[in-house]
Amino acid sequence: MDLACVVLDNGSGSIKAGFAGDGKPSVIHDSLYSTSRARAVHEARSIERVLEPLPSRRHVLENGVVSNWDAMVDMWKEVFDELQAEPERSPVLITEAPLNPNQNRERMVERLFEELEVPAAQVVHSGVLPLYAAGSRTGLVMEVGAAVAQTVPMFDSYIAFNAVKRLDYGGRDLTDYLARFLREDFGYSPLPHDEVGRRAIQCVKEQLCRVKPNGDLPAGQLQVPSTQKSYRLPDGKVIDCDVAKLQEVAEALFHPDLLQLSHNEEEKGIHQMAFESVSECGRDIQKSLAANIVLSGGSMEFPGMRERVEQELRAMLPVPVKASVVANPRCAAFMGGSIIASMPDIRKNFMTKVEYEENGAAFIHGKTISLTQPPSAR
Repeated sequence: MDLACVVLDNGSGSIKAGFAGDGKPSVIHDSLYSTSRARAVHEARSIERVLEPLPSRRHVLENGVVSNWDAMVDMWKEVFDELQAEPERSPVLITEAPLNPNQNRERMVERLFEELEVPAAQVVHSGVLPLYAAGSRTGLVMEVGAAVAQTVPMFDSYIAFNAVKRLDYGGRDLTDYLARFLREDFGYSPLPHDEVGRRAIQCVKEQLCRVKPNGDLPAGQLQVPSTQKSYRLPDGKVIDCDVAKLQEVAEALFHPDLLQLSHNEEEKGIHQMAFESVSECGRDIQKSLAANIVLSGGSMEFPGMRERVEQELRAMLPVPVKASVVANPRCAAFMGGSIIASMPDIRKNFMTKVEYEENGAAFIHGKTISLTQPPSAR
């Protein structure tokens, strides 16, 4: 298989795409669609263009699961157009979130083969890819994206599926949480479908929010004096932000109860999820996992996050198991996928269109598992 392989990192917040071997994605699309057009905003557009009013848009993926397959296929086609690649001549490596429903994976490869007519496809779990991007095949990935938080332990290239943790919260929930602050304290309350206002809130989150340096105090008790700072929003409105209070936004990753979510499952912080992932692995590999903890996802990029995670886990893990945390560059999942798709042994394990026609979409499960699980006899 010597055709150029396209890598599609399907995230709840954005789709990142490029070719195997690329160091960064060539195309980035918001995972949004509208009734008028499923065109998404990506990096190449100017800030003025980004802030233009748009029709009401919905997410193509909800917590990592595709909610509108027609819109998903339209976005894939647009990505191929921008890459100037022909789908029928492009093997595809595509990501999915760990613990994704099997039927969702089958539907994904079915659409790729039937509607894009790709010659071959492979599905990989996004949780392992930041480790490959960091040059390692053993460690723990702590990833918080737009709508999914997950901790994924991998030892010698194999995921310990029994210890994977995943909860449905992420950057969107943090943006909503910040919106409550801005509404209650500053009177800034954009309409529910105001794209300009939504992006303004995201700008505040990305530029002003940071992690509290010490997690010993209960949530809600601030450690630094309140400092007012004037900030001009992208839509021109000026607000006076309480910088100390803005720390509570990132703090919600450690105390999800602050988000007031309606999930039935217990709301665990990312540090607790990581602790459980390491603890539920064999004692003989816990030290190796904790020694290489990789942060990934846009919501793990707050200033101070690496130090805070390391502090929390060192306090929770047994004394001989000390946490060592590194922060991965943005788009780490795509970068890891680019590396994997360049490996000849992996390319040999792609599911071909002939195999799809002979065996159906369910054949992908055997192909996918071979990348991330040891043989049963091992």
